[in-house]
Amino acid sequence: MDAFLDKIWGYIEGGLTGLATVMDRLISPLEVLGPAWVVLILALATVGLTRILVRVYRTRRHDALKKEFLHWQSVREEAVKNKDREKGKAMAKNIDQAKLNKVYYDYFFEGLMKNLVTTVLPVLTTIAYLSRTYTKENLAAKFGDPWIFTMGSEDPVYVGTLFWYIICLIGGFILFGIAGAYLKKGKSD
Repeated sequence: MDAFLDKIWGYIEGGLTGLATVMDRLISPLEVLGPAWVVLILALATVGLTRILVRVYRTRRHDALKKEFLHWQSVREEAVKNKDREKGKAMAKNIDQAKLNKVYYDYFFEGLMKNLVTTVLPVLTTIAYLSRTYTKENLAAKFGDPWIFTMGSEDPVYVGTLFWYIICLIGGFILFGIAGAYLKKGKSD
């Protein structure tokens, strides 16, 4: 069993190394802009990829759980609207205990797993790539400075790869959110 798992891990490691090599070749023309721009471009590409994945990746189970949750929620709302308040509360409590809570938790965890695949995995993959490619040593060898950039001259603040990536990623999500809201507003007018 150990030999089998070692063989599978060897294939996984080879595939990841090959993927990193392809990324290195794709990104190498951008390195003339400097490491800060490369990291910014990677962050924006990651945000764009996550936005596409969120729209495209759907599971039948998630859709079915959403439909079932909305059904039981509407049944509960109708029960609460009953003329007899006590009877309505009792019926709503029974619906909660019988179906709604279970469906809600299943729907929540399915959505969480979907979010991990569509958002967290691409972000962590890019972080892993940047941690491997833009270390202090590699930055010093390629660009002559072990930092992405330095702010200030008297008491300098050094900005590293991952910190700059997180800043760019947050800015990218904000930028894409504003652009999406603006485009949605433009379509509705």
